[in-house]
Amino acid sequence: MIGVRFSAVDTLFFRDGTPFASDGTSQADVGGMFPPSPESVVGAVRAALARYNGWNGQDRRWPADLNPVLGNGPEDLGSLSFEAPFLLQDDVPLIPVPRHVVGRSEGDRWHPRALLGPGSPVTCDLGDGVRLPQIVKNPWNIKPEELKAASGWWLKLNALGEVLRGGLPPEEALVAQKDLWRVERRIGLERDANRRSAQEGRLYSARFVRLLRGVAIGARVAGWPAGWSLPSGSLVPFGGEGRLAACEPWEAKSLDGLDMPVAEAFASGRLMVIALTPLVLDGAACRGEAPIPGLGDARLVSACLDRPLRIGGWNSLERSPSPVRSVLPAGSVLFCETSPASVLNAIARRGVGLPRIGERTAYGYGVVAIGVWPNG
Repeated sequence: MIGVRFSAVDTLFFRDGTPFASDGTSQADVGGMFPPSPESVVGAVRAALARYNGWNGQDRRWPADLNPVLGNGPEDLGSLSFEAPFLLQDDVPLIPVPRHVVGRSEGDRWHPRALLGPGSPVTCDLGDGVRLPQIVKNPWNIKPEELKAASGWWLKLNALGEVLRGGLPPEEALVAQKDLWRVERRIGLERDANRRSAQEGRLYSARFVRLLRGVAIGARVAGWPAGWSLPSGSLVPFGGEGRLAACEPWEAKSLDGLDMPVAEAFASGRLMVIALTPLVLDGAACRGEAPIPGLGDARLVSACLDRPLRIGGWNSLERSPSPVRSVLPAGSVLFCETSPASVLNAIARRGVGLPRIGERTAYGYGVVAIGVWPNG
């Protein structure tokens, strides 16, 4: 797999699923999302490759002879598949602190102090035999009501191995969101080119992201033909409003070196799955009524989740919005049970890249790390 890094020239803007229309929502609430969706990164990489292999960047479609590699339209990726997006700080991948890790804030720092895991079956409004998360490891003996999830904190991926083996993340591997990017609110208007004045009623607001020094967005691409390359430092459109970013090679060796106790997890029949990128699962898999695609017969028994993301997009060929779907954000933790066995063949033979589960994995969704359940 080949790594690609996008470093912003100025601010960036990526749409979320909020309607961007005067009659759709309060304009004060219209914002973007960051990190961007996998589709945003996939589209930028494909367009950049097309530009450097014969496309002028102005025609609605790139040359047809590029379709076997780059695909034809938003639902056809050709020979390419992706792992994206990864937030990078000095080329080190970061992920949101996994949601089963809880802790306590002291001053401007958050400290990991306990771990959640599947509790005993209970009867509740969700049904019978529901296993809600409960504290299973609390070495600091902190009162449960004092423990909170790590909102606004990120974890260096090279420190995830300790978490995958049922431990707490090292504090020196935590990075605060305020040290990665800033949000800038902007007011804009639409101009009438003929009258050279503002259009009536076309005032809008948006929230842009300014990355701090050393912060970038990374992706890995498989199916890249031999002889194709991106000129280092070339500027390409990235995100909304034609914002520019420098597209450069990225040495993503830390992803291949991720230490995962996969064999131990499958042998125990209890898998802890941490989403490294957003995850698309259907309702049956989310409720544990059907196996999770990519994990054999493993079924979900409990989970630690943030609220779902609403991700849409823009179809540049049809010039229309893409369907909006709900996805689980990176950092979500799934606790699954399966028949104790050796490592699943699909994972053992995956070749290059990290394990992927769920749907739309070729677009970068569902990149995961596999570990064991935490125990007290």
